[in-house]
Amino acid sequence: MFQVPTKTQYAIRALVHLVRTKSASVASIAEAEHIPFKYLEAIFGQLKSAGLLIADRGRSGGYRLAKAPSLISMSEVVRATEGEIRPVECLDNATLCIVSEGCLPRRFWLGLKRTVDAYLESVTLAEIAEPGFSAAEELAREETVVARD
Repeated sequence: MFQVPTKTQYAIRALVHLVRTKSASVASIAEAEHIPFKYLEAIFGQLKSAGLLIADRGRSGGYRLAKAPSLISMSEVVRATEGEIRPVECLDNATLCIVSEGCLPRRFWLGLKRTVDAYLESVTLAEIAEPGFSAAEELAREETVVARD
């Protein structure tokens, strides 16, 4: 099954929580979003390293977004938690494939990567955090992304 990793799902839920609350501790987000505290702490370390979060120290400290939600693409979130999207390993390392020079499915894998990358780049955290973010809008966006290629 092709599935978004749990780490990325948790990161997105936690970031949406921060859009609503503006600032919060890892503990309060973990409790509210039903995410294991230690796991979320590690995820926040990655998001902070990627420049998506700012840690505020002190008694009332916590985390907040490093920039406006409308400026954070889902592509940035996925790269922070998972690295680059690769449907198959050999896209970045042709030596892993014994038929790399004559690999006919390679175009398919590249097309899949481009489509996923374009979609992730086109959706912002602000859009996801809006209650009105609907499947109909997504279908229209999907058709636009596919039509561009």
